[in-house]
Amino acid sequence: MKKHAWIPVWAIIVASILISFEYGKVPPSQPSMIEVLGLSYTMQGLLMTSFSVAAIVMGLVGGTLIDRFGARKIVSIALVVSIVGNVLSLFWTSDAGLLVSRVMEGFGYGAVMTGGPVIISAWYAPAKRGLAYGVWGANVGVGMLICTGAANPILAVSDWSGMWVFALIGAVLALLMVAICVGMPADEDRQDLFLDDGSTVESDEKHGVLWGYLAPLPILAALMFFLVGGATDAFNSFTITYLNVALGYDYGAANLCSFIASIGLLVGAVIMGFVFAKAKDKGLVLIVNIVLAAIGLFLWFSIDLPLEATYVIAFFIGCVLGAAPTAFFAVAPMTARSKDTVGSANAVIVLGQNMGTLVIPTVVGMVLDASSFMMAAMVMGGISVVALGISFAWRSIYRKKMAEK
Repeated sequence: MKKHAWIPVWAIIVASILISFEYGKVPPSQPSMIEVLGLSYTMQGLLMTSFSVAAIVMGLVGGTLIDRFGARKIVSIALVVSIVGNVLSLFWTSDAGLLVSRVMEGFGYGAVMTGGPVIISAWYAPAKRGLAYGVWGANVGVGMLICTGAANPILAVSDWSGMWVFALIGAVLALLMVAICVGMPADEDRQDLFLDDGSTVESDEKHGVLWGYLAPLPILAALMFFLVGGATDAFNSFTITYLNVALGYDYGAANLCSFIASIGLLVGAVIMGFVFAKAKDKGLVLIVNIVLAAIGLFLWFSIDLPLEATYVIAFFIGCVLGAAPTAFFAVAPMTARSKDTVGSANAVIVLGQNMGTLVIPTVVGMVLDASSFMMAAMVMGGISVVALGISFAWRSIYRKKMAEK
């Protein structure tokens, strides 16, 4: 393996954080967009939904394109589309123009999220992917933290367009990182589908396009990601509201608790990267993580403790929830049907992630409108219990696959 493998790996990780500014720029900009553009609440939701739908489509199509044409080429083209969309939105500020631009921005985001794990797995053997996958699993969280931190000073001297320019700079830098630094190793050096004992999987014969997408293990991982990742998004979406409305904390305390939970998400992601890379029983790691996630989600909207204790619990729940995405991203190269379908396998897992983001927070919000935070906690924990059942099936199939090698 070449000594400089870290260059393309960390370039795509940094690019993923930079392109996530396109996702994170909307929430802090909404008050300004309402004031300046007359943006409706419906349009606020559509700006996020259209972006996510475009990312889903690009993730699915991009998996096959990356497998056939290479990660750098496809991701670079998609990032150019994002940049054009961002520039377009600064001049075409009608509802239609903003929606079109958000779709274009979503293409670059979806391509990077699909291509990143493919690049990491191609350059690093499983035992060396720990830190890379840990940071990768936290990329959106890091991007959101940066956007949130940058929003106040930017919006103090500008309107919503200042955040758009900030995200545009991030997208341009992401493109430069990918175009200059990201590439795939020679075929003989590729680390895709290395098993825990260091042996390699033989290349398979040619199959149809759908063959890579229909691998059972990535599909099961996507279902778990849909459930656990979606419940995590609900946790993030409603935590401040719960602490402020239900427990009576002031906004500063509620925001600090949410920030502490976000730090936990990042810490958990990095820890899981090392644990998952070293663990021989990958399925057991998934099971333990999901059990802890279910317990945390059952309890979170039911606690009423002193503020300091709430901060501690928020951090540990964040660690548990942040660990899950790292594991799900890490399984794609190990469970793809061949080294030529790693992109397809990862696309399926990214699909599960994005669908969870779209569906589960909405379901939890509907429960809150109709009932209580305690019932929402039951729903979030119950969703994780379903994921736990799937994790046992995943472990059984994975162990059988490894036994056949």
